[in-house]
Amino acid sequence: MLIYLLRHGDAPYNALEGGRSLSPEGKKDIQRVLLQHRAELSELALIVCSPVLRARQTMRVFVESLNYRGSLLFEDILMPESSVVAVENRVDSLAEAPILLLSHQPLIGKILEYLTDRSGLGWSMTTSSLACLETTAFSRGCAELKWLTNP
Repeated sequence: MLIYLLRHGDAPYNALEGGRSLSPEGKKDIQRVLLQHRAELSELALIVCSPVLRARQTMRVFVESLNYRGSLLFEDILMPESSVVAVENRVDSLAEAPILLLSHQPLIGKILEYLTDRSGLGWSMTTSSLACLETTAFSRGCAELKWLTNP
């Protein structure tokens, strides 16, 4: 089974707006990374996305850039402070594959390290990073990192 991990695009904090929206550079970076992997991503059955604004905006870029028509889920378990165990339990309940998880640091990095059992690897998930993992199950050390693309 293939699992894709995508970190949201650049979204600097703006105290005046009270939140974080994708910057124009963040949108461009996401588009560049996605277009590099258009063929692989066309096979996606499901995107599971954090409900946070910057993640939803990243998903919108994904849908528009690749004309994605598959299933979409918004899940609180993909918020930055969530646990890998919560993600594991939710992913195990989903039958669809391949799947893309769209989230934030530190969670997205922890998921990458957990699945590959490679500590320190998680910090390579900068904004707009996309990783592809091949795995037999969503559990510790069961995945092989096929590729990781940074903008």
